[in-house]
Amino acid sequence: MKTEFPHIFAINIDDLKAVKRDGGHKWGYEVWSINDKEHDTCCKFLIIYPGWLSSKHKHNTKWEHFQVLSGELNLHIWDIDDPDSQEPECIIKMESGAQHYIPENVYHRFETATKQFVLLLEVSGYENEETVKAEPSKEIY
Repeated sequence: MKTEFPHIFAINIDDLKAVKRDGGHKWGYEVWSINDKEHDTCCKFLIIYPGWLSSKHKHNTKWEHFQVLSGELNLHIWDIDDPDSQEPECIIKMESGAQHYIPENVYHRFETATKQFVLLLEVSGYENEETVKAEPSKEIY
């Protein structure tokens, strides 16, 4: 199945009409713009506070596509065959415009790489499952 993503030219986060705003994270908050069960689609903006490392987590049935809209972050990805490893298999430095796809069942986390707000777009399947967390989020500086 080929997945196509919309082109984004400019986003004013304050003007975004949200389906849901989720502020229950230590690392920042989410603004959901689409969460459609019929089309198995979820699109949300992640506003990440400076100096945070998200939880090491995975999703059992959904994939994710990350696109950095501003700032920088590091995406930590674990080997699917060694999920209990203390260290990720790779750390990808992502700057504005960078994109990365995470398949289902792969542990990952993000870390702010700059002392500024980072705006990240996450596109995934319908948001209908609990996230499996192996480690909690934490402040790194």
